[in-house]
Amino acid sequence: MTPTVGDLSDARQPSRAASPPTSRVVQIVELLAGADQPALTLAEIVRQTSLSRATAHAIVAELIEHGWLSRDPATGKYGIGPGFRTLARAAADADHLDRWAAAAAHDLCGRFSIPFFVARRSSADIVTLAAHAFPPHLAADSEPHPWLRNGSRIRIRPPICREFVAWDPVEARDAWIAQAAEPTRTRLRMILDVIAERGYSIERMTDDHAAIIDALNSLDTMSENLRSRVGDLLTELSVIDYLPDELDAGAGEGVPVVTIGAPIFDHTGRVVAAMVACPNSTLDVADLQSIADATRAAAEQISAHLR
Repeated sequence: MTPTVGDLSDARQPSRAASPPTSRVVQIVELLAGADQPALTLAEIVRQTSLSRATAHAIVAELIEHGWLSRDPATGKYGIGPGFRTLARAAADADHLDRWAAAAAHDLCGRFSIPFFVARRSSADIVTLAAHAFPPHLAADSEPHPWLRNGSRIRIRPPICREFVAWDPVEARDAWIAQAAEPTRTRLRMILDVIAERGYSIERMTDDHAAIIDALNSLDTMSENLRSRVGDLLTELSVIDYLPDELDAGAGEGVPVVTIGAPIFDHTGRVVAAMVACPNSTLDVADLQSIADATRAAAEQISAHLR
């Protein structure tokens, strides 16, 4: 059975005060370690992180000394260094979650002949695509979604990544909802409760779905005011998940579905990853239920291994 919000709250560790210096280091490393991220000059790092030049320079210099970053003397640009790559490889080798989840994704892909992927929480507000499985009739170079590739990063912001938020404490859920356009907040609250009850999220299929995902991920390059306005507009354009009566209404004509995401919990009861099915089609309600149940069961099995 999927844990309820009440069950999980007791298992969580007490929150700790944030460490601004640590956050700044993480911010720079995450920026340069992103999928397909080109090397950047110090000025570009400053612009994309909003850190002062002096702070960014001090952090970069320290990371270079430890081998986490390297500097191209010809261009003056910074990129991930050999020390960080070695550490990342060692961590990947020791990461049982990725292995278990990748195996489960391949099993589910073979069973349902649709893509599956594993999304991992890589920071407080980012999930990263860690593994995926495509059925034989879908070549890797013809992915159904342009963001469905290993290393793709998605911000945990409304209305997406709901399966990472539905089991959070009330204050964390409220903070996530507060980022959304005001007219959508009531529905988001209802949807998060539904997801926590049934054990998975359902992303509706719309013509603009992939474009909305890409646009949401690009908001960090905008000014604070523009980011807020564009984020609100994108949220309002999204038709968010399905309430139970909406699924019932689709029983006769089918339910358009992009993805179905089920949470993977660690030993503290925190959602650290999600198993995600990608039917990207209109499904009969019975077929939707079958895929969702299998996806949730796989996520629960991985969660049991992590306890």
